[in-house]
Order: sequence, then C-alpha cells, then structure tokens
Amino acid sequence: MLKLSAITAAVGGRLTGNDVVFESVSIDSRTLEAGALFVPLRGERYDGHEFIAQAAGRGAVAIMAEREAPGGLPVLVVKDTTLALGKLAAFWRAQFSMPLIAVTGSNGKTTVKEMIASILVRKGAVHASIGNFNNHIGLPLTLLGLGQNYRYGVLEMGMNHPGEIDYLARLAQPTVVAITNAASAHLEGLGDLVGVARGKAEAFHGLQPGGVAVINADDRFAAYWIARTHAFRTVTFGIDNRAEVSAQVTVSGDSQVMEITLPDESFELTLNLLGRHNAANALAAAAACWAVGCGAAEISKGLECITPVERRLQIKAGDRGACLIDDTYNANPASLRAAIRVLASRPGRHALVLGDMAELGERAEHFHYTAGRQAREAGIDHLLTTGPLARLAAEEFGASAWHFEAHEALINEARNLLTPGLTVLVKGSRSAHMETVADALTATQNHGAIAC
Repeated sequence: MLKLSAITAAVGGRLTGNDVVFESVSIDSRTLEAGALFVPLRGERYDGHEFIAQAAGRGAVAIMAEREAPGGLPVLVVKDTTLALGKLAAFWRAQFSMPLIAVTGSNGKTTVKEMIASILVRKGAVHASIGNFNNHIGLPLTLLGLGQNYRYGVLEMGMNHPGEIDYLARLAQPTVVAITNAASAHLEGLGDLVGVARGKAEAFHGLQPGGVAVINADDRFAAYWIARTHAFRTVTFGIDNRAEVSAQVTVSGDSQVMEITLPDESFELTLNLLGRHNAANALAAAAACWAVGCGAAEISKGLECITPVERRLQIKAGDRGACLIDDTYNANPASLRAAIRVLASRPGRHALVLGDMAELGERAEHFHYTAGRQAREAGIDHLLTTGPLARLAAEEFGASAWHFEAHEALINEARNLLTPGLTVLVKGSRSAHMETVADALTATQNHGAIAC
C-alpha cells in the first residue's frame, strides 16, 4: 500500500485532491480491483482517459492522469502516463532487495523465464512476469506486482528498436541479466544482426553493482557481450563451446537427456522439450539460477517438470492419426531453423506449413527464400505456405510445395496429407495467424493421449 504523496515526486506529478492510500495499480478499467490507482494510457486506437468514470465505478480510489478529471477522485497529474507508469514501477522496484533475474534475447525468453521460475520456486516464492509481458507497459506492470512475500523475481525484456532495453533495464535494476542469443528478429527497427546484438547489450545498463551477466558462449556475439560486462561477474553457458555451465545432450524420443556441468558440480536430468535450442535454454536457466545460489537439486527438479509453453513446439495429436507440432506462437529465421531441425528428426514423413515471418526489414525476401532451401535440404517431404513472403519459400523448395492465398484452402489441402506416420509442423509470425491452421489440423478427440 502506498500514499499518493509518497509517489508524487517519483513520477514528477502534481497531486490534486486528498492524499489517499492505494493498494494496487491498474491500466484497465474492466479488470480493475477496488482500492486501485487507475492509470489511463494513450494508444493508437484508444485513450484510457475516456474510461476514468468506469474505473471510478469499479472502485478506483485515485487516478494518475494527464489532466484533472471530474468525479471527485484524487488525481495525480503527470505529463505522460506511460512514462509515469515506468517511473512508478522503478520507484516500487527500489523498495526490494530480492534477487531479480531479467531475461532477454531474440529467441527463448519466455521459455527461459518459465524455466528459471520453476527452479527458483524450489527455494522460495517467485514473482514472474505473465506470458510475454516484456515491453514498456508489461514490464512496469510486472515490477508493480513485487511484494515482501516474494523471495525472487524473474522477468523478460523485449525490444523492436534501439534504446528500448536500456529503458526497461534501468526500470528493473536486475541483479542478474541473461542473454539467450541474438538472431534475425525485429530487423525493421534494428537494421541488422549487429544492431540486435547491440540492443541486447543494453540490458547491462541497468544491472546492479555486483550483478551477474549470463552469456551464451555459443552465440557469435558472446565476446562482444563479455567485453561490455567488465564491471560485472560473468557466467557463460553453452553446448558447443567451452563454458562454465555446459552439457552433453542425448535425444531420447520426445525428451533430451542432459549431463549438465556447473562450476562446482555435475548432474543428469531429462528435459521434456524438443530441440537443441531448448537444451541451450535449459542451460541459460541453470546458469542464471546457479548465479543466485541454486544447486543441482533445485535445477534438476525445476527443469524436469517443465512442459512446452503454449504453441511453442507443442506436440499434439493431429487429425487422421498424424502428429502435429504447433509452433505458431511466433517466428523468425532462427526459430524456424531450429523448428525445421526438430521436424526433420522425427520418424516418418514430414510436412511444413508456413506463414510469413514479419519484421525482417530489407532482407525479408532473402530469409524466406532461405527457409525454403533449409526445408528442402533437411529432407522435408511437403511444404505448404500462405502469405506473400512465405510464397518465396515455396518457390525455392521446388516440387511438393504448394502456396495458398487463404487459410481455408491451405487447411483443406493439408488435411488431405494427414495420415499416420506424418508429422506436420505449423509455424509463422503472430500476424500470420497460423494458430487457426494448427487448431484446424488438431484431432478433435484424442481421449487425453498424444498419438505421436
């Protein structure tokens, strides 16, 4: 609980009305709980200031807004509510000394965050960001959820333009920063892969004195990142290159057996996730948790109970006895390449159903042509695409590739391919809405069993 007067200076505001106590912060009048401070934000299609009356009706005790509001509630007037939300979150974060791990990277952020939370909860209560709350709005809301009842915090930091992670890191003031990788994602705002790597390094700008930087030794930018962590302790992880946290990985059906080596002990665990990239994600989580005092017992238990995040290489029973891999959460060239490797490793025949990959800038066409070549060289039997960019992948793939203008036509053709012994991978950026395709190809009745 906080008084408005306690945060006025922190947010650069001017208090009008009574100095009241608020118990929570909300930006949504529909889900606001009684006793909350309502913060109306401006978006491209809406202005939260239009919903102040609704917030008051649901029990808001005060408003932090860009203008005074009718209705009698106290108002903390600020110039920009989005920036003020961040300032409030930073103020609240500073009230706690708990270890806080921030995860960034082009791929694997949410998976690594969930892995870290699963490990840390073996030692105490964990406050983790919900879903992918990793931007200039989601991260402040996550920080505002911190409380004395938590022993640890873990959150994500995402970006699509330079300076974004710098801003987020300075709000969060993490004690540990983990960078999973740098890959070709959000190139429209970042220019090229070097721009991506540089943006990820901004995470160190908010790292607390004495903090720990967790670096992927297998990433081409490892040396670049390490050179920017001279003021901090560094812990490296990797499978291929020498690292302080490493592993030998053996695939076993739908699982991977990992023999993990920490700086002070070794142990074995079974990871119930597909793909070598998920083994690397597990090492990132292990390294970050080791940095805050976790050992083999907590790490192995935490990682072994992890299941796939929704629509991330999620194995489902497909229609007509086929096996479906739903990887429709998002897509970029690196995650697609990893998914193709997983698909190709499955027994039987293989089909890739691909939608456009977004935000790739000037090289978007190149990356889609490359995707078609990678699928062909991996031995994928069929490629079905939709979207103007994915069409290029079909052209490059050659025979046994089909392109469709609409999801409905693609779904109908994909259903014709479905037979026992076929594994179908469905993938695309969120804007491609490939989850509708995956859902249409999923068995409607599997009696709780995965038939693949």
